[in-house]
Amino acid sequence: MELFKELFITLWYQDYNILSNSSFIWSIYLILFIILFIENGVLPAAFLPGDSLLILVGVLINKNLLNYTLTIIILTSGASLGCWLGYIQGRLLSNSKNIKRWLLHLPERYHQRAYNLFYRHGLSSLLIGRFLPFIRTLLPIIAGFAGLKNKRFQLFNWLSGLLWVLSLINIGNFFCKSTIFQQYEHHIMNIMILAPIGLLIIGLLGSIVFIIKKYYKK
Repeated sequence: MELFKELFITLWYQDYNILSNSSFIWSIYLILFIILFIENGVLPAAFLPGDSLLILVGVLINKNLLNYTLTIIILTSGASLGCWLGYIQGRLLSNSKNIKRWLLHLPERYHQRAYNLFYRHGLSSLLIGRFLPFIRTLLPIIAGFAGLKNKRFQLFNWLSGLLWVLSLINIGNFFCKSTIFQQYEHHIMNIMILAPIGLLIIGLLGSIVFIIKKYYKK
């Protein structure tokens, strides 16, 4: 928890000297890897703000704080291994009460969208669904339920993970070069730092409200 606090303060005040410390940088890589891993592979963590974090990472790469190639490798691995975990859950735990209970805790519209996307587009749905929050966590589980072969799944899994990470990181990277960003850099950076935290809080509150509603309907 102390590391998260220190990281937030450092980013908020844009103290790039501290951020350039090698031990601090590797802590950032580890945190990002873990967040993307659990967001893509653990159903209760589907609300984590992976998209906004990747855009922020693109900004940090533009500031030469993170290495572009290494970041792509680490974050693609985190997202793809997490997705694989979801697939394994679908294959091995399709009859698990815990999996079914968490599926029921998600809004029905996410179930419907994920199932429709998968059964309409097959494995290529992973390429589309990776860019849709909640859906990217559900699709690998559905693929596991359907009994898809691991080799076929892995091809689309790693390809979609790479495209997702590359696209959003490059959006952040190129945005740094815009006139608007350069003119209002400090304020925009603060907004980009607050955005993942805000989305995380909204996701948590939304999950709590949904579970409470489900409980009182019984």
